[in-house]
Amino acid sequence: MFLNYPVGVFNSHWFQFFNALSFQVMMGTPVILFAKSLGASSTILGIIAAFTPIMTMLQLIGAKKLEKHGYREFVLMGWGTRTIFIFVVAAVPLMNFLGPHAKLFVLVGTLLIYNCLRGITSAGWLPWMTALIPEESRGRFLSLDQLFQYMGSLICVGVSGFLMHGKTESWEFVLLFFLSALNAIVSLLFIRRIPDVKRSETLKKSAAHVPWAAMLRYAPFLRLVIFNLIYAMTTGGMGAFTVEYLHMNPRFNISLILYLSAVTFFGSMLWLTISAMIQLPAQRIFRLAMIVFSLVMIGWLLLSAGIIPSGVVLVALLNFCTGFATAAFNLANAHISMSLMPEMGRNHFFALFSVITNLGLGAAPILWGLGLDSLGSFELVTGIFHWQRHSIYFLLLFCLSLIAFFYISQLRERQKNLVLE
Repeated sequence: MFLNYPVGVFNSHWFQFFNALSFQVMMGTPVILFAKSLGASSTILGIIAAFTPIMTMLQLIGAKKLEKHGYREFVLMGWGTRTIFIFVVAAVPLMNFLGPHAKLFVLVGTLLIYNCLRGITSAGWLPWMTALIPEESRGRFLSLDQLFQYMGSLICVGVSGFLMHGKTESWEFVLLFFLSALNAIVSLLFIRRIPDVKRSETLKKSAAHVPWAAMLRYAPFLRLVIFNLIYAMTTGGMGAFTVEYLHMNPRFNISLILYLSAVTFFGSMLWLTISAMIQLPAQRIFRLAMIVFSLVMIGWLLLSAGIIPSGVVLVALLNFCTGFATAAFNLANAHISMSLMPEMGRNHFFALFSVITNLGLGAAPILWGLGLDSLGSFELVTGIFHWQRHSIYFLLLFCLSLIAFFYISQLRERQKNLVLE
């Protein structure tokens, strides 16, 4: 068979599918719109968007526990416990004894705990898959894994848009979050079917401690970290603030915003279809992704500056291109990181990489949110440009995307079987 997987590993793709049906509600457009309906400011939206990446710093704790529990048991414990808090979020719209600000406080607190559990547990996923999948099959595995994830995300956001059609009622959010919890439970059933890695020499090597300084002195690793930090500042929180920008426009209701968000995943699946037919080096894929991101930023800039009129077709095109570029970047990033991490201390390399880059992804939306709120109602017209907080934001993102593009030439993959001294 063309998929050279160990028996049972294909269940990881079904896990990604049902997990996407769940987390796209808890970490995507639906929860941002729910928070906005409770009166959340740009800063609060930035904080919510930052929870997922920032909490990955807890991977450093999780990496130390992997050898004791094993990959499957560890992942099941964490992702099983976080499902409980999806039910708590589903109950928030029903808390009519609380005002909007109090409901927002409960929502933010619950999302914090949910993402803490996710952050600790995610330390086991990539090392687990790296140990299971033969190196020659990883490219195909990652493409298929992302395809299942994007299909789940597309269905999730599409169903969300259907449920939110017309005037949005609180029970619709309840139903949406409840469905998220049920899909999370189903995803756990598929995790149980994925074969575990026995407590062998492989697991011991992966768990071997490597000092942070030694890891950061490994030049290919450091360059990849720096590149990811630039990328994080470019895209961190972008989904939340484009949704906020559209929410301020009376032409875009909640249902339409969700449908437009779903278009993003069509772009992602197009890239995965292309990547299945042609094999490109990671550097070329990164360059393609950053060129498309730069064009997307220009589009949002022209839209928010009043140069071109806002329209459904244009926003759909921008979201489509964002999905295409995001999938391209993620695939290249996952492939190069799996290739680059040495076998000795692999768990800690993955954990440190995830922590540093996701701290960047977490800091970005908070900083952008504070910046947007500080600009407030600022307006300035220079020629045909109407400068306001969102147009300034997209201009800065465009500049960062150019910096990321020119940094790509610094990236190098390691030589096979490299061992750190």
